[in-house]
Amino acid sequence: MTAIQFFKFRELILFCGIFLFACSSDEPEAVPAPGPGTPAGTSTVEELDDLSDHFEFLSAKEISGEIPAAPAGNSNLKISFKDTLYMMASARIPIKFLHDAGTNVAGVYIQVHNTAGNPLYATYHYDVPELAESAESDTVSVIFVAFDPTGLELPLSVPVTISPYGKNGQPLDEIEEIFTVEESNESSNTSGRSEADPCPFTSASEFDSWNWKYSVIEVDGSIEFYIAQGEMATYGQTVNGCCNEAAGVSTGCAVGQVPNANLFFPTYYRIELELLAFLENGTFRRTTVEASANPLTDESNFCGDVGKVKASIHEIDYRGFWTLDPNTENLQLQTTESTAEGGLGG
Repeated sequence: MTAIQFFKFRELILFCGIFLFACSSDEPEAVPAPGPGTPAGTSTVEELDDLSDHFEFLSAKEISGEIPAAPAGNSNLKISFKDTLYMMASARIPIKFLHDAGTNVAGVYIQVHNTAGNPLYATYHYDVPELAESAESDTVSVIFVAFDPTGLELPLSVPVTISPYGKNGQPLDEIEEIFTVEESNESSNTSGRSEADPCPFTSASEFDSWNWKYSVIEVDGSIEFYIAQGEMATYGQTVNGCCNEAAGVSTGCAVGQVPNANLFFPTYYRIELELLAFLENGTFRRTTVEASANPLTDESNFCGDVGKVKASIHEIDYRGFWTLDPNTENLQLQTTESTAEGGLGG
């Protein structure tokens, strides 16, 4: 049997860092009405500035005035949520921007405003650079956002303007969105969360689940490690081999032959899905979907430029028991059976 120890159940450690989860449901996601404290048409600039002060970003700068104008209708840019970003109080949430390889998103401007027909804006906006780890990607840029609700009543919905910009700081597009901040769930007991909890830990009538979204390790305010669902955890490796220059081809080294060449293989590993379902009888079910590509050294030409790889996708199912310590708020999963043949959680 395999025992896996986790920190607080809202920060489950499953892979190289702190996993953040979100409750899932088969119900269609409805856009809620503005909550208490939502900026209204009568909001003042001072109130908007106060709301803006509660936002937290990594390495962001405050710039006086409104966001520079952006060209209209840039259909090449897409954001990772539709209309409303749901946030838990003080929890850091990633926002992804998908773009084509020819469009570099170096950062994002964000400004708070109200919802009136002729909206008022905060007196300043944020300049948020993209996460350094995502800068290596040609098609995805990432920022993190958090909200400190101290002194405010939740839930709270805040209209914002989001404007991704290029290397020269010129906006590429302008998007109007809503950030809705909700209370975080801190309650726990030995059989799960209370029935009044809007996101129950367990349920007698259905399976409530925790879905992995991303992993992050933060040290002194700096992101040291980041990986998200569907993104590469590793990519590429170089393998030493032999090239028979006279023949111009080689698939390996003969016995005793010293390697005289190396070849790049576009190998990779990524997690497509990580899902945990907890049942009230103390059992859990877990499903992991992993995608990978491994080198085919025997079929590759070490006199060439790129080696061959074999791509595959594996779905691994786990079963076991869960226990929750109400004193330490630690969750322990004891795996009793799985379909794993190695790899993550095997």
